Amino acid sequence: MAGNKGRGRAAYTFNIEAVGFTKGEKLPDVVLKPPPLFPDADYKPVPLKTGEGEEYMLALKQELRETMKRMPYFIETPEERQDIERICRLLYQHESHFSGLKSETVKLFHRKVNVILQN
Repeated sequence: MAGNKGRGRAAYTFNIEAVGFTKGEKLPDVVLKPPPLFPDADYKPVPLKTGEGEEYMLALKQELRETMKRMPYFIETPEERQDIERICRLLYQHESHFSGLKSETVKLFHRKVNVILQN
């Protein structure tokens, strides 16, 4: 009255041959180093064309960029970094207000401010 309660010989839940191995076949060697970041280039890149025509096109491109930036419709993203630095500077100036807090809390605050300034 043993029944089928999961005891006994372990059975494979998938077909090993579907993965590409046969029973008893030696598995591939273990790779101990990471793959290269970039594969070797078989072909070298084509050198850039230089000449009067290419220099003229480059000058036109730069002029177009500058013209687009000077237009009234050009929206420049505001720099948030200045606000963070200004707030941190104010907090450091008024550090005397932190005298009632525990020293661990003040140290934690200083660490968080430094992390913000580093990013």
